[in-house]
Amino acid sequence: MLKGTLERLWARCKKEPYPGLLGIEVLEIEPGYARVRMQFKPAMQNIFGMLHGGAVFSLLDEAFQLACNARGEVAVAQQVSTYFFAAARPDSWLIAEAREVNATRKTALYEVRVFEEADDRQLASAQALAYRKGGSLPFNDEGELQL
Repeated sequence: MLKGTLERLWARCKKEPYPGLLGIEVLEIEPGYARVRMQFKPAMQNIFGMLHGGAVFSLLDEAFQLACNARGEVAVAQQVSTYFFAAARPDSWLIAEAREVNATRKTALYEVRVFEEADDRQLASAQALAYRKGGSLPFNDEGELQL
C-alpha cells in the first residue's frame, strides 16, 4: 500500500500548479520526510532585492506537505512557525528538508530546514504541525485529484 501511496503522491505533486510557478523541484519523498529545491531568480526579490520571505515559506511548505502526506492519509497544516536567519545569495539553489519529529493519531510535528545547496548555509527553519484529517489521499495513479 505505501509504495502505491508514494507513487500517487509523486504523480500528484508533478501536476500541482503552484510550485511550478516558483520552479520548485521535488527531490525525495519518504514517509515523514521530503526534500525539495528551488533556484533564487530575480523575479523572487522583495523590495530590498533579497529573496522574498514568501518564496522561502513556499519552498519549506512544499517539503512539509509532501512529508506529512507521504504517510498515505490526508494531512493539512495547522500551524507553521518560521525563523529566518540569513538572506539567500542571488542565483543560489535552495533546499528545503522536512522531517517528522513526533506523530500521534491526529497530529504530527515536523522540523523543516532551508539551506543553500552549494555550502549547506542555513537560511531558515520552521516547526510545522500537521493535522491528520484521516482518509486516504484522493489521487489516482496518474496524479489526478479524485474528490
